[in-house]
Amino acid sequence: MHGMPPRNAKTPFRRVPYGVAAFFAALAAVLGAASSQPAGPALPEQVIAELRRANAARTQRLNEQQEWAMEAERLELLLATVNDEAARFTAEADQAAKDQAEFKKQLAALRARQERLEAIEEAIDTVCERLEEALDALAARSLPGLVPPDRAAGITEPDRRLAAGARRLEMAERRACKAAVEIVQGNLDGKTVTVKLLRLGGVSAWWLALDGDQAGTAAMAADVLTLRRADRPADVQAIRKALAIVEGRAAPDWVLLPFARKPVKQAGGTQP
Repeated sequence: MHGMPPRNAKTPFRRVPYGVAAFFAALAAVLGAASSQPAGPALPEQVIAELRRANAARTQRLNEQQEWAMEAERLELLLATVNDEAARFTAEADQAAKDQAEFKKQLAALRARQERLEAIEEAIDTVCERLEEALDALAARSLPGLVPPDRAAGITEPDRRLAAGARRLEMAERRACKAAVEIVQGNLDGKTVTVKLLRLGGVSAWWLALDGDQAGTAAMAADVLTLRRADRPADVQAIRKALAIVEGRAAPDWVLLPFARKPVKQAGGTQP
């Protein structure tokens, strides 16, 4: 017939909402109870009570669904946060590994540089020690005042120690090119006396007694300053004048000084 669905046609099925289904279920239960109970005035109250219970159940289920939805949303947010933190930690770990590798390279370079510096410092210490020993040996066999004393014995830094040795050597070279007067002690006839020493670099030297009465030549022998008297009064006067010129007490002038012969150490003693 027109307007009627075919016999074999399937009627579309619609899902009944949970609240409606609960309502009909409660209504069916009430009707069933009403059919088994004798008719009386208590039927409407029972229906209302069942409807209230059905409404409470529907409300509770809706609340549970909302709570679960909120909990699921919170868990998803927490999971996203954890994933983000895990990704950040992974990136930081990768960067830390790269930094560690770079630091290892820098540390290896620094260690190699430190080893080179230590080798250089050791070489400088060796040079300084040899230089100091050579200057001490030169000072022992040279005229007094030619080699300055070692004033850097307490220096332990290689660079400062080397600089001190170089300054000492430079001062010795300068003194070797100049004339100077020193107050020194020397051996005169087996006695130690204090005299003024006129030193011409490190080549020759002459001495004058502090009272000015005696003078002569001086030379090193067996690391001892040996004094020898001048034979002539003219030589004493020449030595006295030469010291006055060097000290600035007299005008520059030509002076003929006696030749300072270096004593020679022999088996029986020291002889000129």
